[in-house]
Order: sequence, then C-alpha cells, then structure tokens
Amino acid sequence: MMFSLGTKTMKRIAMLSSLAALVMLAGCSSEVYRLPSTAVMPAGALNTNGDIDIRSLDVAAYGFGHYDELKGDPALAANTVAALDYMGGQLNTSPRWVNMPGLYRLQMLQSRDIVRGVLGISPTVPSQDVVDTMLALSAAYSSGDQDQVNKLLSSPIFSVPPDQAAERLADLPYLPVVNNATTHADAYSFDFTLPGG
Repeated sequence: MMFSLGTKTMKRIAMLSSLAALVMLAGCSSEVYRLPSTAVMPAGALNTNGDIDIRSLDVAAYGFGHYDELKGDPALAANTVAALDYMGGQLNTSPRWVNMPGLYRLQMLQSRDIVRGVLGISPTVPSQDVVDTMLALSAAYSSGDQDQVNKLLSSPIFSVPPDQAAERLADLPYLPVVNNATTHADAYSFDFTLPGG
C-alpha cells in the first residue's frame, strides 16, 4: 500500500523547508561580512572644530607621507595612528563615503591592520579603544606627563610590553602601502574625484 500526503500537507512541508533554508542562509550571510569596527572621534580631536573626517584624512596622509617627521615624535605618531584607525572604519561604514572607490576604502582598512601589526595592537581590538588610547597618548606625550604615558602604554590594546610599544610608536617605519592608501583617500576627499582625474 502506498502512503500519500495530501496537497495541503505537501505545501506546508515545502513552505517550512523553504523557510528553514532562508533562515540558514540568513545565518550564513551574517558570518560572511561584518562591518568593520568604527570609532567616534571626540569633539576637538586632532586640533579641529570642523570636519573631523577630512582632518583625519589630512593627518593620516601627512604623517604616513612624512614618516621622517614621525620618528622621535610619538605624540605626532599617536595622532596619525588615531586618524588612520578612525578613517579605516569610517570610510567603510559611513554613507558619506559610499562613492569613494571600494579599492581606496579597502586599502585604508588594510592599512589600519598593517599599522596595528607594527605597533603590536591586535586587529580585533575595537577601533574606539585604539583611537581613545592614541589620542590620550598624544596628549600625555605633548604635556610631558610620563606617568600617564606609562599607564597608557600598559593598556590592554597592546600585545607587547610597554617599553616595546613606546619604541615602536617613536620609530614607525616607512610603510609604502599605508602611504599610498592614505594619500589616495585624502586626495579623493578634496573634491570627491579620483586622483589624477
């Protein structure tokens, strides 16, 4: 004897199977792409009361384009790192930058990871923690507050001992990929056109 399901039952099974497949696909898609961690810059950061995105791009492009000025100036280096870390996330999450070429946005995100690696900062540390620590380090170095500098260099964002973190921040090497990425993103921000175009 052959067992037969009614049309109504078959439709329910088909609908439930489709729903289960959609739920599984939706679960998979959230694992495939996650928005990068993005910080919020505090008011007045990087010595501006204007457009913090443009100022951050300017600071990052200048710093990584003039690495010789970063050497021995950990306050400037910390501001430069904060600007890059902030814009790495901002360019990839803010609707304002959706028309910037995807390559430039991706290069800024990759540059953030490169610089974090050089400094001994994990790529999984939230951007807000990096930005806050770097801005505070810049202020502490600028004011000569060595106790605060030591405290900040012991921050859990660093995976290296404080003395190594200090050495690395005071001696950032020339990073051509980062220089290229920050220069392109900054040039694009001037008039929202491609450099050379």
